[in-house]
Amino acid sequence: MEPKYLDTLKANGHSLVMILINTASRIRNVISDPILDQQINESIASLKDFMKPEFEALLEMVGPDGEFIDTINGRVINPGHCIETAWFLLEEAKYRDWDKELTAQALQILDWSWEWGWDKQYGGIINFRDCRGLPPQDYSQDMKFWWPQTEAIIATLYAYEATGDDKYLIWHKQISEWTYAHFPDEEYGEWYGYLHRDGTVAQPAKGNIFKGPFHIPRMMVKSYELCNILTNRQNDK
Repeated sequence: MEPKYLDTLKANGHSLVMILINTASRIRNVISDPILDQQINESIASLKDFMKPEFEALLEMVGPDGEFIDTINGRVINPGHCIETAWFLLEEAKYRDWDKELTAQALQILDWSWEWGWDKQYGGIINFRDCRGLPPQDYSQDMKFWWPQTEAIIATLYAYEATGDDKYLIWHKQISEWTYAHFPDEEYGEWYGYLHRDGTVAQPAKGNIFKGPFHIPRMMVKSYELCNILTNRQNDK
């Protein structure tokens, strides 16, 4: 992939690493090929380079050997993106009969990212944070976009399924209630994509080159499946 910036600083990005986990697992549902498991394993191992305990964060960019890059871009935390990664890992852990190490990695990312992302003043998952607490570069840094909320809805259900810890059920209720109170357009249907930090609508367009028909239906399908699993498990007790 072409770099977004001039090739003057060698770095690795979180995006391609995390999406290959989900992409390979989707293809694996249709065909069996060792290369898919290999790709998933390589991505899971690579993700550890982006996890920085000193900041309790998963970063969007690190050096070629996983080193911290103390620049505006190198300090970026994208909480929604990290939370999405967490549920990709939890889904894979479940596929492996709840592999303990993988489950722990996923929950660590979720816990860190919720702490960075959940807006304690207004609710919802905020767009960007700086791991040193400095001003983020992105102009939309304190906005609430639709997709981080949907990923948090899924991730908290997976985490509750994995652990039975009521903390994740509480988080799920928080993010679900906030999301459904602010994003759906009650008059014309569908969801707004872009809210100000306080939850008011920034602009009313329902679709553009970024917001397509993906995150919302995926969230609804996955949430329906997970809620059925959790309900049936509760009924069996």
